[in-house]
Amino acid sequence: MSPDSRINTGDELPSGNIKNDSRGESGSDGSNGDGSKFTSTGVQEDSRSPRLSNDVESEDNAIMLLDEEEENHVTKYGHVQFRYIKRPKQSIWFTKPHALNYFKDGVLFRTKEERTSSKLELFLDLMYVGIVANLAGEASENASGIALLKYLLFFIPSWVVWADIKDAVNYYYNEDLSQKTYLFWILCLLTLYVNSHGDLTKSVQGAALTIVPYMLCRLSLAIMLVFYSFFVPQHRAQIRLYSTSILITSSLWIIVIFIGNRAKVGVSIAIMFLEQVCFSFAFHPFLKKLLKLRMSTALNIEHEVERMATFVTIAIGEFLYKAVATNPLGPGLTAKYARGVFMILIAYNLFWVYNYGSTCSKVTHALRHSAATAIGWIYAHLPLIAALVLAADAGGELTASDNTSTKRHQNESSLFEGESHIESIKGGIFSSYFRRQEGGEHEEELNMYALSFFFTGGISFSLVCMFVIGMLDKDMDPKGLLLVPRYLRIGLRIPAAIIIVLVSLAELNTTLLMGIVTAITTVVFFYESIVQTPINDIGIWCRLFPDSGKKAQEIQDQREIEERNEIQENMRQEAILLNEENDFSGEEVVNEEQPRTDTIIILN
Repeated sequence: MSPDSRINTGDELPSGNIKNDSRGESGSDGSNGDGSKFTSTGVQEDSRSPRLSNDVESEDNAIMLLDEEEENHVTKYGHVQFRYIKRPKQSIWFTKPHALNYFKDGVLFRTKEERTSSKLELFLDLMYVGIVANLAGEASENASGIALLKYLLFFIPSWVVWADIKDAVNYYYNEDLSQKTYLFWILCLLTLYVNSHGDLTKSVQGAALTIVPYMLCRLSLAIMLVFYSFFVPQHRAQIRLYSTSILITSSLWIIVIFIGNRAKVGVSIAIMFLEQVCFSFAFHPFLKKLLKLRMSTALNIEHEVERMATFVTIAIGEFLYKAVATNPLGPGLTAKYARGVFMILIAYNLFWVYNYGSTCSKVTHALRHSAATAIGWIYAHLPLIAALVLAADAGGELTASDNTSTKRHQNESSLFEGESHIESIKGGIFSSYFRRQEGGEHEEELNMYALSFFFTGGISFSLVCMFVIGMLDKDMDPKGLLLVPRYLRIGLRIPAAIIIVLVSLAELNTTLLMGIVTAITTVVFFYESIVQTPINDIGIWCRLFPDSGKKAQEIQDQREIEERNEIQENMRQEAILLNEENDFSGEEVVNEEQPRTDTIIILN
């Protein structure tokens, strides 16, 4: 961002710069993209920015001009009509709550700077490194079907709390003392939650010590949102509705404390599902239409993308942690060392496959494309992260174990502890995966077999989730630019996932098992690295097929010209609209031909 940014200050509603999109697209709900939390699509080509009234208090905000470089972090996720606003004055003790991004009459208002993880969020991430390791470690130590179920039931609430903080920071981050205190309070509650969850099924007290901290995390968010709603009229209706839903769903958790263990599972799943339905409804474009809202929440996309990527990185980091923490490999070039190297290479491959995303050079991001794709993108990350963490922890156990056999025991006991054996087809997949012999020598043997499925199944499921996430973006690349279409570029993730999980059925030596998984993920990594390269950048291809290379180069040149012309047209429209607004305010406008770095416009 250039240091000589121009600022227009005044008493009216922040009406910052308009970035008019000549290729703006309507949201899938037909709302012209004025959407909600989930969609920030642009407006139609002939749309004009509405005059903004004084119905929102904004004395601390300012209109800011943009230049070609400064708009890139907004438009790289897809085109949208937007205006920049300036943050109000910050205070160490208390900053008046304000919306960092919102929609009004189809125009996105947002702060100018590119958003990344805040200091508060980075500190929270340190806590979650330990939380996910704790939950996955417990599942791996008792590898079974019930252990997997417990892992998911404990992981999802911790992810919900993380997402709550992510969203609050996305909308209202100001780093004052109140937000710092809120985060510390949440960290204390999470500490109690993760250290008490093992006793949830043992007694009412154990259940209370696990469930009540989670309830307080959610209720604390609701209280904060209600307080903020008095200062943030742009989000008022939605966050008050969402706070009410949090109050209702959190109260339902009291039931789980007092019911039996089997009932706990069913009721917990139902409440978790209801929580996410309420979240989706509160920020969906449908609610805005229903309530006829002119102003609504808007997601800062670069912050959302960066936060999700950070959690995925934390999950992948568990592979590296398991390979080096507590010296699990021992000295020398041993089989354990080889398995450790496999763990690192698997993590490296998965890291890049995730970051490749759709492998398109230009897309409309799922968060901007439509409400449906945005919801899918957000919730596809939940199983992705859970699968990666479980696979990493299980892989660490396989790496460090002296027992390299993954053969299952033939005398399998029930899936649920204490339950009589359920007759099933001999060799059935479900029973073979997860049943284990209680006690004795067989427990370790069955554990290794179950761990192999935790490892391969987690990696397989993560590849499927990465495929879904990649397909949710809208491909904007012209035909002929890349070697193959998108579904073929990322489609290898699906057969690779199927092969990886089936490898566990062979009951191989752990070193061989991990070597095969490493080889498959490496093939996916190199394949996607090649096919996402523009044809004109592949020298061998251009020499073998000169016509194809020439055509790709022409396509690339034409797109660069179109993008450059589009930016120039956007800036011209911006100058016209700013002059019109200045005429409306009765103030003189500087000559449009003067250098933009010298332009200062004051609005009353």
